[in-house]
Amino acid sequence: MKKNPLIIAMTLAGAASTVSAAPPPIEFSGYMRAGVGINARGGNQVCFGLAGADTKYRLGNECDYVVEPTFDAKLSEYEGSDWHVRVMPSVYKSWDAGQGAYLDSAGVARDLGTGPDTLTTRFGQIYAYGDKISQLANGKVWAGRRFYNRLQTGINDQFLENNDGNGGGIEDMDLGIGKLSVAFMMDPNYGVRDPLDPEGTSVTNNRFALPIRMTGIKDMPNGELAIYVTPSKQLKSDDQSTGTAIAPASQPSGLAVGAYQTLNGVILGGSTLIGVKHDKQGEAKNTRVVFQQGANFGATAVDFITEYRVAKRAASAGNKWFTIGARADTWLSGPFRFLVEAGHDQVKPEDGSDKLNMTKFTAALAASAGNEAGSRPTVRLFVTHAVWNEAARLNLAGNTKAVFGDKKAGTSIGLQAEAWW
Repeated sequence: MKKNPLIIAMTLAGAASTVSAAPPPIEFSGYMRAGVGINARGGNQVCFGLAGADTKYRLGNECDYVVEPTFDAKLSEYEGSDWHVRVMPSVYKSWDAGQGAYLDSAGVARDLGTGPDTLTTRFGQIYAYGDKISQLANGKVWAGRRFYNRLQTGINDQFLENNDGNGGGIEDMDLGIGKLSVAFMMDPNYGVRDPLDPEGTSVTNNRFALPIRMTGIKDMPNGELAIYVTPSKQLKSDDQSTGTAIAPASQPSGLAVGAYQTLNGVILGGSTLIGVKHDKQGEAKNTRVVFQQGANFGATAVDFITEYRVAKRAASAGNKWFTIGARADTWLSGPFRFLVEAGHDQVKPEDGSDKLNMTKFTAALAASAGNEAGSRPTVRLFVTHAVWNEAARLNLAGNTKAVFGDKKAGTSIGLQAEAWW
């Protein structure tokens, strides 16, 4: 009997040790889309986009799959602040891998991939951060690799702002008039995406950016203003043994300024985004204005977007791009929804050549985990049809050129799953 208190004390000590060694709480979130599709002429799904346009309408028009699981571990607390590590491994695959070689609009030979199992894996995000730090006006401090400054539209999946990359900074400091964020980013997704490049390459190695943003500026009832300013510059140095510059060669400096007004419940009782942005990289300039509107009409959710962009390049190589499109998403019964989307793009080259036009239509039947337009997961059966003019046909690229290069219309059908959590 005298041994019992000792046994009990040892048991409690062991339990306390087990509790103290418990793993940190982890939040699991993420995004995925995956599926399969074919085109009317056989082979993999063809996705349609106009050369010179900054985006494409995405419903039934995404020829890839993406898996982005995100793990956020809260490791400790200190003086009211929380300290975390966030990790996001990801997998990306283009469905058109293995479609074969082709010549792009510039006559350059390209290859779409080496086979249907070609994968790209990476750590899209891995960084540490401290949150709710009183000395930073309840803001954050962070460093690592992350998605940063992503201001995204909906139905055409455009990033009006995007500084993904490696870096660090302070974020969301509450200054009363708004929240201030400042970062230093290396090799960011920043700058002018050249609309004349059919492959859409835009990331320049050894470039750094200093994105500054002020968000949540209450400028009117039910409205907020956000301002983004992002200067960038190419880092360069010399090989000290030879005195020559180290590749890559020097790139021009850049500056981007964007202002975005959001409204809630003002137009059709929905959400509104009005944006104006100008960016400059060397002699290349982009100026754009964008309007996006969402609204609900009973069982139907509607998204509308229109944008006009002027790109200036040397030697009359720029263009003007106009787009307008909309999606209607209607709840039918139970998990079932019906979606339709239409989008039109027009590109007018500055050199005086013919305008390029493309119009894309999609109809889809979906089964979703809920009766809201944003309910996920969702599985869609879709048919996508696109038509274009002769000038656009002569500038087709990718598997659109390979499959429908002799036509002015094309069709794909497929199944796609999408989820975020």
